[in-house]
Amino acid sequence: NADDATRYRVDSEVEAWRAHDPVQLLERELTGRGLLDDEGIERAREAAERMAAALRDRMNADPELAPMDLFTHVYAEQTSQLREQAAALRAELDAEQDHEHSAEESR
Repeated sequence: NADDATRYRVDSEVEAWRAHDPVQLLERELTGRGLLDDEGIERAREAAERMAAALRDRMNADPELAPMDLFTHVYAEQTSQLREQAAALRAELDAEQDHEHSAEESR
């Protein structure tokens, strides 16, 4: 956990709350009933770590953004300046795409 509870709680309070950890409580309950063994605990931990790693990867990935989205959902009606800027950007993007397309054809 990135949060360091010892910065604002005394050690005894931190330890007392660890006894109320819902994951540990469920683990103890299922183990006590014979529904979970060490192998099951390890599989669950590994699955949780894989899920967490995948989530971290998705959260840290840079999304691919569409430049024209800069002009959507800003105003109910675009101002004339925004329409001009959007047209200029569209022209620049189209020119860039044409240039890239020409470069690919010449290869």
